[in-house]
Amino acid sequence: MLNVSNLSASYGAIRAVKGISLKVGQGSLCVVLGSNGAGKSTTLRSIAGLHRPVEGSITLQDREISRLKIHQVVRHGLALVPEGRMVVAPLTVEENLDLSGFAGRGSDRSDRERVYELFPRLKERRQQKAGLLSGGEQQMLAIGRALMTQPQVLVLDEPSMGLAPSIVDLVFDAIVALHKQGQSILLVEQNAAIALSVCDYGYVMRRGEIVVEGTAEMLRESPEVMKAYLS
Repeated sequence: MLNVSNLSASYGAIRAVKGISLKVGQGSLCVVLGSNGAGKSTTLRSIAGLHRPVEGSITLQDREISRLKIHQVVRHGLALVPEGRMVVAPLTVEENLDLSGFAGRGSDRSDRERVYELFPRLKERRQQKAGLLSGGEQQMLAIGRALMTQPQVLVLDEPSMGLAPSIVDLVFDAIVALHKQGQSILLVEQNAAIALSVCDYGYVMRRGEIVVEGTAEMLRESPEVMKAYLS
């Protein structure tokens, strides 16, 4: 479904990503792991249309999207939940969701109810301004906003960052639930243990390159991989 081939991208004057290739199949949950500065976020931002790749190909459902702007990428079926959440603080929870539905491929009340079923706390706070939500609630809202665009592929950048352990569990429970519903997901996460406990397949980045890939079980059970790249 999502196919990234020989992608290179720059962050400022630095070539942050060097010739990486990865795939996210229909209904799969894949993770990109690595330490700070490995190039994970640059990879996601390039896939989502926030960075223009230097070279390489990005296709979604066999359609080239590497030269599209972010709003065009969204309407082709890929939604990014960025690091930092990026909710619209003055708007209510419900207004944030409806705005994202309008910006995507079209949505209706059933999409909003799907978000509320996934995150009941958002339904309780649906008339509250997004800027007054806790960090965990804002992360839930950011995921909900992405789902309102009806994505074929949901892309999540560090969803656990800055959250209390109990909220991390809630967020990953939602990710697992979406996966079980058949949602295709690409996840960047520094918490290798929790990511590999839920994902199907993983890619490990180091200094802008993919150095190891394999099933989540293979990566999880390899002491060499965990010590060399994920410690």
